[in-house]
Amino acid sequence: MDIKRVFLFLFTLAVFTSAYAAKGYVGFGLGQSEINQGLFGEYGDGFKVFGGVRLHPHLAVEAAYLDFGKPSQNLFGIETKYEAWAAAAWAKGLWPVGRTIELFAKAGWAHWEVDATTTLFGSTPSKTSSDGNDFAWGLGIAFNKWEKFSLQLEYEDINSELDTITLWSVSGIYAF
Repeated sequence: MDIKRVFLFLFTLAVFTSAYAAKGYVGFGLGQSEINQGLFGEYGDGFKVFGGVRLHPHLAVEAAYLDFGKPSQNLFGIETKYEAWAAAAWAKGLWPVGRTIELFAKAGWAHWEVDATTTLFGSTPSKTSSDGNDFAWGLGIAFNKWEKFSLQLEYEDINSELDTITLWSVSGIYAF
């Protein structure tokens, strides 16, 4: 099974279904990523593109592509550079806290890939790759001040064979 095709199918389904149901949304977010392998976490700039369908005032389904950037670390002459991405699908529970604020939690599944390039004291780099399909979850808060546009602050975590891959992001969302 090609996970990229599955993700593309889910994303397309979410966008077209949401256009029909008039309860859909798409968004783009920027943030700080962390790849934690062992004792130390490596940080990078990340982004995400996502879309979803609000099926009920308290339930949505969402699909996303997350790019965790290129975090790196240099520890005692050992330099490691990472490139990571994930495609994910979630069920999302929403809880209104007022007229314009909603809290949300989501749980689902993600396919992730991480490439690590390690250089020991300037020697020839060695490259390792890993990928997998694992549980993913997230928490956040949405500010729905405008009818068609909202902002959200979110934390997403993918439990991989590495310790964790995370993304803190601020996103703009357009509802249609």
